[in-house]
Amino acid sequence: MSTMKLFQFILTTGLLSSIAMQPFQVTAQVTPLIEVQGQTDSSPYESQEITISGKVTESFGDTWYMQDDFGAWNGIYVVGPDIAIESNPPYWNGDRQPEVGDVLEITGMVVEADGNTQINDAVLVNFVDFWNATPIGIWLTCDVFQDEQYEGTRVRVDNATILSAPDVDGYWIVTDGTAEITCWGLDTYNPSDNDDEDGPSPGDVYQIYGSMHQAGDEYVLHVGDIDVLSLSLDEEYLTTVYSLYPNPASNSIVIDGVSEQIMGQPGLFTCTDVQGKVVFQIPTYLSQPIDISIIPKGIYHAEWIPSGTSRINFEIFSGELVIQ
Repeated sequence: MSTMKLFQFILTTGLLSSIAMQPFQVTAQVTPLIEVQGQTDSSPYESQEITISGKVTESFGDTWYMQDDFGAWNGIYVVGPDIAIESNPPYWNGDRQPEVGDVLEITGMVVEADGNTQINDAVLVNFVDFWNATPIGIWLTCDVFQDEQYEGTRVRVDNATILSAPDVDGYWIVTDGTAEITCWGLDTYNPSDNDDEDGPSPGDVYQIYGSMHQAGDEYVLHVGDIDVLSLSLDEEYLTTVYSLYPNPASNSIVIDGVSEQIMGQPGLFTCTDVQGKVVFQIPTYLSQPIDISIIPKGIYHAEWIPSGTSRINFEIFSGELVIQ
């Protein structure tokens, strides 16, 4: 059929009108969160309505945190009281608010609230997926916690000793030995059930997961999950002193414990990179050399957890390991 005859056929059959009237969906341009954060104190999109997409990493009812990638500058705090995820039997019955592991596409207004870049008045554009694995979080020591690049991202603090119980506003202080930081809120998402029924108490030792949130001149850890490493006791607090040597190391290391209660204790040694990925793991004993020659050069987080006994009776070893 010639082009002219085809055009005449379309006109006479009304096909052109039919095609023109078909509805179509326009997908808004999604702005990466690293651009929303702008890698600076204030967002270049402040007071603008944008569309973002990402995974929910912490949820607190009508507020939550989202990330579209792992690492610095890739997270944000969201306020969305009007968002409801429709019922999806048999997975959940009845509408619900966003939960950890959901993947959402939303629109909202970028605002700076008390120094924190966030999305307000969020509206759901597309509910993409649910029950996705949550990143373990960037491991930070308390002395490097006050850093804008981690605002809105999931982080974790290891071997954190509680210094003060939560106040009336839910703020409590911890230290990992390098500095003190403020935590905000309690454990709300705990699939491992490794929680503390009495809540944070001075002397308890936790591994804490959450998202960094700016509150004025301070960055606080908005707590999403905890793992209890040890609990304070009414009697003398059981403190274990460890040493890791040599450090830096190339071929092997040794972890020693000086407490008589833990000498010869078997345990699990784990080495993770700065992104929280496990690069090496092996069962071992205190004072036994650990062959690390297969681990690439770099800076890692080393952890040794006692086994064969309750974890709440002994502290773990947690520290930095440099392989060269």
